Amino acid sequence: MESLQKAWDAFVVILKEARNPGAQSFERARLRVKDQNSFEVVTSNNLEQKFIEKDRNKVFAHLQKELNNGLLQFNVLTEERTTDKPDPGLSLTAREQYQKMVEEYPLVKELKERLKLELDY
Repeated sequence: MESLQKAWDAFVVILKEARNPGAQSFERARLRVKDQNSFEVVTSNNLEQKFIEKDRNKVFAHLQKELNNGLLQFNVLTEERTTDKPDPGLSLTAREQYQKMVEEYPLVKELKERLKLELDY
């Protein structure tokens, strides 16, 4: 697994140097070893899967060369990640955002009152 991850990361560097838009998908992908000659590439959505499938032949050749394994095979799967939690700041209403800002920066409320501002929320 360690040598596979190192070879995978080396390919990500190659993609980044080439300014390939798929580099982020390769970087976010998780690898799961099935046996000595096969592994799975797990992505979190279809877009990442398509980027990896697009460069499948390049990564395949790179991994076979780096790992010195001509029998190497891999599948690309999409699984929803349960560990990725959305940023709570993205789902707040305007009123909740204002309240949070006032909690962190009390001067915001004072400024609002001094300027006699009415907020639309």
